[in-house]
Amino acid sequence: MKTKFLSLFLLSIIFFNIVLGENVIVIITDGMNFDCLSIVRKISQNPLKNISFDNFSQIFYCETTADNTYITDSAAAGTAIFTGCKTENGFIGIDKNKKNVENIIEFCKKKSFLTGVITNTRVTHATPASTYSHVDERNKEYDIALQLSEKDIDLVMGGGLKYFLKENRYDKKDLLEEFTKKGYKVIKEKKGLKENTDKKVIALFSNSHLSYEFEKDTTEQPTLTEMVDYGLNYLYERSKKMNKEFFLMIESGRIDHASHYTAFKELIFELLETEKMVKRVLDFASKTNTTVLLVSDHATANPVFVGTFTDSLLHTMDSYFIKNVDTSSKENLLKTLDSFKIKFTDISEFSGTKEESSYKGDHTGSDVLGFFYSKKFRIEKIFYKNYELFEIMKKSLMDNL
Repeated sequence: MKTKFLSLFLLSIIFFNIVLGENVIVIITDGMNFDCLSIVRKISQNPLKNISFDNFSQIFYCETTADNTYITDSAAAGTAIFTGCKTENGFIGIDKNKKNVENIIEFCKKKSFLTGVITNTRVTHATPASTYSHVDERNKEYDIALQLSEKDIDLVMGGGLKYFLKENRYDKKDLLEEFTKKGYKVIKEKKGLKENTDKKVIALFSNSHLSYEFEKDTTEQPTLTEMVDYGLNYLYERSKKMNKEFFLMIESGRIDHASHYTAFKELIFELLETEKMVKRVLDFASKTNTTVLLVSDHATANPVFVGTFTDSLLHTMDSYFIKNVDTSSKENLLKTLDSFKIKFTDISEFSGTKEESSYKGDHTGSDVLGFFYSKKFRIEKIFYKNYELFEIMKKSLMDNL
């Protein structure tokens, strides 16, 4: 009897995957440069084995300029990626003439796709906001929060609770109450993720950004991977019930923040969490009709793995990690990191007086790597301009790449 039930269940999954088109997941590794992958590889339990990034089907590189400068911010970069329109730094969802341009959430709504946004930054921050918002200044996060409350996104997860609370807002609107009136389940604590729901979901776990993985109390705040696990299961079950494909944006945003502050240990833990999350996403994609696109919106501070010479002219790092790396616990990993050498590009000497002296790293003009996974499609080029990625998303969703 169990065998017969299992066979029927597997047949139902196969049938479901044939009937539906492609889901699309876009992962933004905010601020991650190419050398960050080298760092992840060197600190993995076996540096000679593959990491999750190696399991994408194709790789490309992508330019990162804004409309008015070689060095982009996340607002202009996010707008290019999620609207197909290059714009000026600080602008979200508008062109250089301040006219609204259609973003990916609006495109999906028009085509009746399900949608989701997951980030470990504020949900009103530049990158997630680029998927749904239109403002002429990225710091207008109270306005962005209002626009989010007026959208119809199935799943929103991240931080930024303070922008939704009546007592903090200039208009005294209780935006969480607005979500509740629209039929959303509002979650403010990690334990809320244990409860299944048929409602749309907005989950805000922190007043501002979620804590760095290095210092996070995981009994209070979910990890990025835990949010993604919840989101994938939620959207998959919802898509089965509604017979619709979904679009999901996932941002690993605190890589950028750690790099801005040249915070070495914080960066390492963000990268390791991202690597874990990518594995989950690719495992999900391999079992479903799902296309995955991963790209950095820009590089920040260009951290690089380096070694030094000893008096005998041998590299101090020679064979060290292959024999001695230990990631079995946070404590052992921190001991390993005592011998790990990372060099950031420090731009503080060019940036004048900063309010925070520790803010030393900034965005660079480097091209970034992009990754693509699909059992059905192939991308055509090895080099893309960031605004061209929007067409890949749309065509994948429409099943005609």
